Amino acid sequence: MMRLTALRACAAALVALALAPTVLTSASLAQIGDSRLPLDIEADHSELFNPENRAVWTGNVNVVQGTSSLRADRIEVFFDGQSTGSGPTGNLGNIERIVATGNVFYTTPEQRARGDRGVYLLAEETITLTGDVVITQGEDVFTATRFVTDLVTGNSSFGEAGDGERVRMVIHPRGNDETAAPDEGDGGGTEETDG
Repeated sequence: MMRLTALRACAAALVALALAPTVLTSASLAQIGDSRLPLDIEADHSELFNPENRAVWTGNVNVVQGTSSLRADRIEVFFDGQSTGSGPTGNLGNIERIVATGNVFYTTPEQRARGDRGVYLLAEETITLTGDVVITQGEDVFTATRFVTDLVTGNSSFGEAGDGERVRMVIHPRGNDETAAPDEGDGGGTEETDG
């Protein structure tokens, strides 16, 4: 079964992005990769909408930490409005959901997840990736139009009932570096030798 650590890491990356402008109390909160390394966030534009309890990064949003990265055209963070009083977004409260849209990619040296839209609901601890969803790990590839995973239970749902689109997985065998090619030297014939 294909491991789903790429999506779990993507959820952590989305949370890290939302927490980046706040005063962090723990280094472990700000991570998409190696938490000992700095979190580097770039975008063409960033806005904070206090009355609407949301923050938005737009235009080539790129978050890098070590060898891990999260990219999207737009990332929007929604808060509950219950003021915590610290940091630039402290008056917006706690994060409720994070939405990444447009060419969403989460990449590590081992894995890559791609979709058109990613939604992380913090209270439910679920992440949903929709659109042209492609997840790769090594040679394994998974494609669907919708992927939902529960980060607590680890249960996942692939595809959407009734949408007419099929789910596809290509899973390669593990732990066997030998090829399955027939042994060419033992074909039952005679060997030619120089005498």
